[in-house]
Amino acid sequence: MAYKMPSEVITHIMRYLSVADRKDAALVNKVWYDASLDPILQRDIVIHFYGTMVESRFPNLSRRKMSNLMLDQFDSSLESKSIMLKSCQNFSQSLRNLSLKGSNITDALFVDLMSHCKNLVHLDLSSCNSLFMSGRILELNDDIQKLKDTLKNVKVLNLSSIRFLSDATFNRMVTVCSNVESVHLASAQITFISDSYLPKGQTNCVSNSLLTFGNILHFIETQQDTLKALDFTRTGISDDPLDQIASIQNLELEEIVLTGCKDVTDEGINSLCKNQKHLRIIEVKGCTEISGAALELITQNLMFLEILRLGKCRQLNDIAVRNLHRLRCLQVLDLSEIYQLTSAGLIKGLCHNVNEMLTHINFNCCSNVKDNFVVSLCKAAPNLLHLDLGSTGITNISVQAVCKYLKFLRYFRVAWCREITDLALVGYKDADKDIIEKAKENPEDFDIGRLRRIYDNHIIFKKPTGFKKDQLSASDLEKLAHDTTTGYTLDYLEHLHDLDLSACKMLTDGSLVHVIKFKELRSLSLCMTNITDITVSAVAAKNPSLEHICLSQCLSITDDAIRDVTKRLTRLSSLDIAGCDNLTDKSIHHIQMNCKRLKSLDVSFCKKISPESVGLLETNMKTIQSVNKRLTGN
Repeated sequence: MAYKMPSEVITHIMRYLSVADRKDAALVNKVWYDASLDPILQRDIVIHFYGTMVESRFPNLSRRKMSNLMLDQFDSSLESKSIMLKSCQNFSQSLRNLSLKGSNITDALFVDLMSHCKNLVHLDLSSCNSLFMSGRILELNDDIQKLKDTLKNVKVLNLSSIRFLSDATFNRMVTVCSNVESVHLASAQITFISDSYLPKGQTNCVSNSLLTFGNILHFIETQQDTLKALDFTRTGISDDPLDQIASIQNLELEEIVLTGCKDVTDEGINSLCKNQKHLRIIEVKGCTEISGAALELITQNLMFLEILRLGKCRQLNDIAVRNLHRLRCLQVLDLSEIYQLTSAGLIKGLCHNVNEMLTHINFNCCSNVKDNFVVSLCKAAPNLLHLDLGSTGITNISVQAVCKYLKFLRYFRVAWCREITDLALVGYKDADKDIIEKAKENPEDFDIGRLRRIYDNHIIFKKPTGFKKDQLSASDLEKLAHDTTTGYTLDYLEHLHDLDLSACKMLTDGSLVHVIKFKELRSLSLCMTNITDITVSAVAAKNPSLEHICLSQCLSITDDAIRDVTKRLTRLSSLDIAGCDNLTDKSIHHIQMNCKRLKSLDVSFCKKISPESVGLLETNMKTIQSVNKRLTGN
């Protein structure tokens, strides 16, 4: 039947498959392979070549109409030059996104490569230090004129982490990319006070050795009608430069990234909010000087905001987040590592009414987040796709609420949630009733934290509640897992792609063998749990789409578990078994024999695995790109 289907029908079917599923479907026969080459199906596929790849792979790719190409860490050898030129020649008509990240290429080779990329939209030159070291890139007018027409469609230019970027080289790059809308300068060495470097009697000067803010500001002013996004991640930008950018008259930014800019304060955010009211994305993660006043300004002025990242802004508190409900268009929210946040403030800010737009939330390391907030959030944001509750104070109740309400969830992380037991995964009671009962029994569970500083009464720690966890046998857990009337099992999240249960010490084989069974699960982390070979074998048998699995510091697993993983998980590309003391060279043998797609392997601190066997694996496995083997055999 597969042979008789028209190619167009097969292509239409493949549009509903993930990239990994498409790869397997393309192996059915030649007709299905040809259908998989349809340009419509290539838009979300990235071809990633590393400097160690050989030229013989290119004939197999010449028929593809690729849109995305990464040439990572290539050197200046003749073979690398040939590979890069053939890449751009083969994909020249369809290529939209090109990354040369970390590649050691020359000025002449860069011009040759770019001359073939006439339809390029996204150009990534991050960490290409050798290309800019001499300062002579695009020095010739002929090269500028040649590329000016070729790169006229480039909208995104990434010049991050280039130590030798100067005013002169920056100006040449933005000259050939004349219609650029998004510029990334993350970790660039920008000089914000450049007066001391100016020649006497001059107020402006294009430097051949420094990248100055004055030069960047001049570019923004000239490009103000088209520029939409700026990235100053981990630079020394402060409030005054930010104010100068925000105050440019016709500039209407939609995205600004200030991650790790520790000199930005509330004043800088105030200027952005008042002058750039069309911002859709603002990232200030790690801006430690930002307080609740800045968040208040954001919620008052940026009504079109879709993505807000505030992680590590540790001055924020419950009062600061109470007005988040004003952001009606908000889709992505990151509040990770903000230790003062509690359930009370978050309920006011995010559970005020139903928000169907919200899809991604990160509360990692918000230790005062409790069950009452998570249950309320699950009801208020039913379309969540990504939920990170790692290192929070949640219990089984929160997991039950997630399984009940969040039917579309794809990413779920509860790592380091020590109160989660087997009952959370197999189901036991209705989550809503349970949280009401628990609130009545012990209202202190929803206080600000586990530590109380009431020094007048000399109370430092909360008194024990006397509540004991129920210990169920494996047979009882199996009955609960198959009884649909007792609660909500983890496999209710049938669309799950990524699951992280790391360091949940109270989870056992009794629940995990029954509930981790997902057709679409791509990534699973069970590191630092008390699992045995039983769970690992069950996971390998019931989750055929797994590509990344982390079993580090699972001290009870043996070579038999690795044998089952490598034989059954044919798509496995990343395996972490660091610190598994019972694994021997047999595991390395199983990996070498069975893993045809493995790219990353971590066997650090495996005492019984010899360095020689790991070295042999590196030599014989052509697909392997990264092997971490610290202190093996010790």
